[in-house]
Amino acid sequence: MQQPLTASNLKITALSAIAIVFLLTMTATAGVAMSGSADDDRAFSVRCRLEVAGDLQTAAPDSKGVTLPMKADARLSFLERRLPAGGKDAEAFRSVRSYQVGEARIEVSGQPTENHLPADGRLIVAEGRSNGVRLWCPSQPMTFDSLDLLSTPGDSLALHALLPETEVEAGATWQPAFWVLPLLTGVEAVSKHELNCRLEKVDEKFAVIAVNGSVEGAIDGALTKIAVNGQVAWDLEKQHIRQAKITQTEERAVGVVSPGMKVTATMYVDRLPSSLGGPLSGSSVESIPIVPEAQQLALQFNSPWDFHFACDRNWHLFHQTNEVAVLRLVEKGSLIAQCNVSKVPQVAAGSHTPEQTFQNDIRTALAGQLQQMTKAEQLETTDGRWLYRVTATGMSNNRPMTWYYYLCAAPDGRQVAFAFSLETRFVEQFANRDLGFARSLTFGTRSGSTAARP
Repeated sequence: MQQPLTASNLKITALSAIAIVFLLTMTATAGVAMSGSADDDRAFSVRCRLEVAGDLQTAAPDSKGVTLPMKADARLSFLERRLPAGGKDAEAFRSVRSYQVGEARIEVSGQPTENHLPADGRLIVAEGRSNGVRLWCPSQPMTFDSLDLLSTPGDSLALHALLPETEVEAGATWQPAFWVLPLLTGVEAVSKHELNCRLEKVDEKFAVIAVNGSVEGAIDGALTKIAVNGQVAWDLEKQHIRQAKITQTEERAVGVVSPGMKVTATMYVDRLPSSLGGPLSGSSVESIPIVPEAQQLALQFNSPWDFHFACDRNWHLFHQTNEVAVLRLVEKGSLIAQCNVSKVPQVAAGSHTPEQTFQNDIRTALAGQLQQMTKAEQLETTDGRWLYRVTATGMSNNRPMTWYYYLCAAPDGRQVAFAFSLETRFVEQFANRDLGFARSLTFGTRSGSTAARP
């Protein structure tokens, strides 16, 4: 039997209708929470593919330069787990990775080279910095080639800095903090930047963020402009970044350690929770320091001539052939020094090139520039190597110059020479860093391959 309609019933019915409308409205506009917290201790299987295409611009005496078409294809696969924050802002983002795959094929003007991650030293720490993601190995120095291979735009750790700090609704926009774009792109000395994110779409499974921005600044002292756009997909059920596609279009002027470039780089990232956390658990991970030691941040140069040495990260491998390697020291965007490393003909075991012959070679190399050799000395070693250092001064292009020349001979007669050159005004800032090269020099079978660089 139908209940009679009364004033009381009408009031209850009206309140119920209002409540239903309110709930429907709340459901339609409910915010989405996306947090890439360092407290998430899950291990993730991460697969990345990087595609690069464009042109490199090299310096030339006529100032016109040479344009070289280039393309690259890199593939990375690793297990990753977040680590406790190491500081504020970019430094709050830290992770440890165990790499299974690391390989790249680079083609410059039709000439291909390949870069492969060596079998040892595959446990890598990634940590945010104001000029990008810094990578280092807890057990040994990384090589120049390994660092080049693993340092990519759209790094999976940096993607977390794009997430909103509060719940957002579909269509909502936000601007990440000023340090996020340098973290994502590796640009330093930022002069201009803009970064916008928008919750583009929300469905039953994913929330999709659209990313768009640009930044101007420098990379290793070279003026750089980068435009960034892409998408990041957040898994609503499992609460993590599931996929991303980030494209960077970069214009970089010719620098003191890198060619100019006009390239487009697209990074594809795929992430899934993994139960294979073995390499990322135990004492090896628990002992990772918040602040790495100097030797953990050092870079190792592996020569084609069966020796290696270590140096700090302000040194850059500028050029390499089968006869010589050229490294340059850059600090705060300025070129401080250059080091030429070359193989010297082998002599009989237990001997070395005579000191006077070596000094005569220096006089020949510095013809028209040398004013005097201020010091020549044999340095002590503990491993049987013969180590000889010559300090010279002079003028080049009307600028006072200082040179440090080294000759090092192994007990079996293999030899190598270092030639450091710098303006005399930088001697104090240089702080005898040449001694670190010479004292860390080790002869023997190299631990990784180093390809010739154009």
